[in-house]
Amino acid sequence: MKLKNLFLGSFALTAMLFAQSCEDKNDGPTGAPSIELSTQTLDFEKDGGSQTIKLTATRDWNVTNVPDWIAVDPKSGNPAENKEVTVTVLENTGMDRSQDIKFTIGFDGKTLTVNQKGTGSASEVVVYHNDFDKELAVKGESGWKTYLDSFDGWKNETGSGISTVEYAFSGMSARTNSSGTSNSQFSDYQGSGKNYLWFAKDNYFHVKNITLPEGKTNYTISFGSERNLYQAADNTFVPEEFLVYVSNDGSKWVKLEYAFPNGLKNRRWDLASSTFTVPSGTKSLHIYIKATLASAYLMDDLDLSVAASAGTAIDFSKGIDLGTGGSTGGGETPEPAGNTIAAVCAAAAGSAADLKDVLVTGVTTQSYVITDETGSVLVFVKADPKVKVGDKVNVAGTTGEHNGLIQITAPTTTVVTSNNTVTYPAPLEFTEANLADTPKKVTYVSFTGNVKKNNQYYNIYIGSVTDKDLSLSYYTGNMDEFVDCDIKVKGWYVGGGTHYQIVATEVEKVETTGPKFSVSTTALTAKAGDTSASFDVKGNVKWTVASDNAAYTVSPASGDGAGTVTVKFAANETENDVTVKLTVSTTADVATKSYTVTLTHKGKSTSVGGEEVIVSVGKAYLAAKQNGKMDDVISYTNDSDYGTNKVTELRVYKGKNLKITAVEGYTITKVEFTCTQDCGLKYGFYVVDPVLVDSGATSKSTGAGKIGTITITGTTSSVKYTAASNQMRVEKMTVTYKKL
Repeated sequence: MKLKNLFLGSFALTAMLFAQSCEDKNDGPTGAPSIELSTQTLDFEKDGGSQTIKLTATRDWNVTNVPDWIAVDPKSGNPAENKEVTVTVLENTGMDRSQDIKFTIGFDGKTLTVNQKGTGSASEVVVYHNDFDKELAVKGESGWKTYLDSFDGWKNETGSGISTVEYAFSGMSARTNSSGTSNSQFSDYQGSGKNYLWFAKDNYFHVKNITLPEGKTNYTISFGSERNLYQAADNTFVPEEFLVYVSNDGSKWVKLEYAFPNGLKNRRWDLASSTFTVPSGTKSLHIYIKATLASAYLMDDLDLSVAASAGTAIDFSKGIDLGTGGSTGGGETPEPAGNTIAAVCAAAAGSAADLKDVLVTGVTTQSYVITDETGSVLVFVKADPKVKVGDKVNVAGTTGEHNGLIQITAPTTTVVTSNNTVTYPAPLEFTEANLADTPKKVTYVSFTGNVKKNNQYYNIYIGSVTDKDLSLSYYTGNMDEFVDCDIKVKGWYVGGGTHYQIVATEVEKVETTGPKFSVSTTALTAKAGDTSASFDVKGNVKWTVASDNAAYTVSPASGDGAGTVTVKFAANETENDVTVKLTVSTTADVATKSYTVTLTHKGKSTSVGGEEVIVSVGKAYLAAKQNGKMDDVISYTNDSDYGTNKVTELRVYKGKNLKITAVEGYTITKVEFTCTQDCGLKYGFYVVDPVLVDSGATSKSTGAGKIGTITITGTTSSVKYTAASNQMRVEKMTVTYKKL
């Protein structure tokens, strides 16, 4: 039995049970949701197998967080006592592994931990690891003096292959900074903290002669890093500026492509990794890391470990000479690229490119595609390219490898002529069947897929394929209008592994027919003194709304198509919260026939005695009130001068301040901005911008998509945000506070 077939069967069963549970929503038990498992842990040998547990539930239940090496049957079910659930695990050919599977039932849930033996634990496969934290680096009165040649506190290597390790370096220092370390508020992985390495001018870091374990050929390199160029408006990580190479002799070097788990980030530490396979018999490994942009890149937690499976095949004979010397002499220095796009793409990365009178055939906000009779290539500008489709240009720059393909970086562009005719080739159509066959060059493609938003990222999925997706690279339009919709795209494939990058030339929403039904939210909160709350019904079908509390009436109680439902009630004069269930239902043929919107009406006790209160104002109020009062406790001031500009939201101009203030006796615990653009982009929230709170309190800024959040530790009567990087435009502002 193949696991893929097992999952397909489980998925079909899950879909059937889900549909049935929606149809029979009013026939189940009405007691408190509860779920129990007969055990919390299952242990398997490396050969795999099946085990059975017993489950007791009072409501419909389902299973989530199941990886591809585990099958659960059934994955959902109706209320029953001592329901048997079978857990099947495949053979493990890699390292020891473990997974927490979630059994959920409404707001309740239980976790089943599945453990399986393999070839050993992660600690047993570490070949080289250095957190650079042997001794804390200290800044002197005249600046950082902890250069690697005068300070040994960074040498903290561990692992099976370190007995022969030596180092070479230039332009490198060890530093520490409470707000900049890998375990600070700017880190998205749990770094080691203390010291990190700083890549200054003419830099490189070379780890020599790591002894490899006998008989092993598969390895993973990982490292923590961030881009932190002083006063840069955008510090999004650029892999072409931070290069990683490996060698078997320190002479010929092969460049590694690496990736971060959640994409490239703006001044955020994250853990990058690359898995590769060396030729059998390789006894040692050298690692060479260089930043092409001085005083911008930091690194921590460098690691080389045995990998559970094969990765990119490494051919050391095809490596290039980086001027490092080595045990067997140097490799060949790449020749300059030729004067055609095909020649540029055939030359080694790092070659000079100089192309004349080539046609612009695709444009993004950060790059453009050029085409001649020999092929096409991406030109990455990392800024507005200031060209348009139909321009003929002269381009000079340096080649680099990104997403598996050659591109031109750091270009100088001259527009020769404009409004030239552009004729696109017949596109390669991406389908479920051929999506795994990655093109080996920039290729004109077409596809139809469904758009999903993941934080600030927009992923496009074709059919039932989930292990590969596409994205529109630096798209010039508004992706939000396509979320949860099918779109038809034509454009240039410019590289990718599991995430294909497309420079779009045509994007069209595919209008779907048939019934649609959803709600804008499933959770509402009202303050004690509030007398109404609202939510939206979305779709094109008839629906009804029912309240389980007669004192909380809905208007309208039914509708046809999209509409707003208002819940009306009296102020809550009690000390306790009131919870109301609002059931929104339809009889139409849709996957989900019913939604429960939970309204929490706060009691008086939530306004005093240290309980948190949440107050929010929306786009219309913010547009009308440059300075405003959110309630009797919270007010805000904005020192931006709009002049004659007509605004549709609150604007905090670059260099100006937005200050939120609480009256005496209250402290602010959190401020949340919903902006017109994603965090780190112009008009969005910048987590790197300064936030000022009262003495004794501290703040932490985070961002996800268009939502920026300031979280305060300690007590403060005010929070001031300075738009140092760029203008911020706010459509919704939410403040959480409590009485002291």
